[in-house]
Amino acid sequence: MQIENGKVEGDVEISTDFKMHGMFAGNVTVKSGGYLILYGLITKNLTIEQGAVVEIPGMVSGNITNNGGKLTVTGMVSGKIINLSGETDISSNASVG
Repeated sequence: MQIENGKVEGDVEISTDFKMHGMFAGNVTVKSGGYLILYGLITKNLTIEQGAVVEIPGMVSGNITNNGGKLTVTGMVSGKIINLSGETDISSNASVG
C-alpha cells in the first residue's frame, strides 16, 4: 500500500492501494481495483468508479460521486454525496453538507 503524508497537486487517478494522510489539491478518481483510505483532505471532487473501494475518515471539500464502488464515510464531506450505483455507507457520526 502506498502511503502519502504530503501534498499532491493536480487531478489524480488511483488504481492501486493508497493511504492518504496529507492533501490532494485537485479532483480524485478511484478506478476499478483501486482502494483509497483518506485520513487527510481532498480539496475538490471525488469520483468512485465501479469496483473501487473508498474509506473516508478524513475530509472531502467537494462532492463525492459513487459510480458503482463501495464508499464508507465516517469523516466530513462539505459537498454532496451522489450515489448513482454501488454501496454507500454514511456513519451517524459523519458530517455531510
